[in-house]
Amino acid sequence: MLKKHLHLPGVMLLAGLSVSAPAQVSSQNIVGYIHLNLYAGNNLVANPLASSDNTLNTIFQPGVPQGSTFTEWDPGTQQYLPPSVYDSVSGWSINYTWGYGQGGLFHTPTTFQNTLVGTVWPGFSLNSPFVPPLVPNRGAQLLDCLIPVAATFYDVMGREPQNGDSVTTLDGATQTTKTTVFDNGTWNNGVPQLAVGEAAYFDSGYHYNPAVVAAPEPAAWGLAGAGLLALALTRGDQRLHQGFGRVIFSNRRHKGFGSRLAGVRAQQPLHPCD
Repeated sequence: MLKKHLHLPGVMLLAGLSVSAPAQVSSQNIVGYIHLNLYAGNNLVANPLASSDNTLNTIFQPGVPQGSTFTEWDPGTQQYLPPSVYDSVSGWSINYTWGYGQGGLFHTPTTFQNTLVGTVWPGFSLNSPFVPPLVPNRGAQLLDCLIPVAATFYDVMGREPQNGDSVTTLDGATQTTKTTVFDNGTWNNGVPQLAVGEAAYFDSGYHYNPAVVAAPEPAAWGLAGAGLLALALTRGDQRLHQGFGRVIFSNRRHKGFGSRLAGVRAQQPLHPCD
């Protein structure tokens, strides 16, 4: 079993505090923000930070394009919940709660950047390896890692892959999907890895394999077909999107970090959203 630490080198201190000796640090001490790039069309997104109430009106700052939609996946019914539509005056029509480990489908008519601000999952400690909790098998689930790291299958599901497991990702920049299936000890379409701020469909046993899953469209706002999220199996060389967001973190009590997030923070956005 591979256990991972969250390492945050070269951090930007948000509170301007420092300490002279190491101390026991819990996730409540880790605060920061993530620049999340959202591309025109559909995006499978994640929010690995907790804000004051984790609702859409709090998570998304002013500047969200008019008519953008957000919806969540219900693993019990294997379909999307009703879409929430953004209005620049009134906010979100359904003020969904969006928390740790929960993916979402965000559709925007134009590319923009949103900054996620908050604290890391309370079950994480800088003094111990990250051991993700086991995710029960419930068919297709739209998930992300509980903490803001470039995540493997184990980081999300809390176990190693088994025969028949599949992961479907969506590259927002190119609007292409990619499904990879674990069989006989290997992934048939590349090893899945999620960038910070990225969610994906995880299916145990690969019994869920639709050609297309239709995202619900609000009655008053048509997506002209863009609300269809294709989840068909692909076998081509479609690029797994790795440049979702940039991460800057601070720790209120601790300064000694390693190097895991260095590569994530150093990545440049795929679009000039700064």
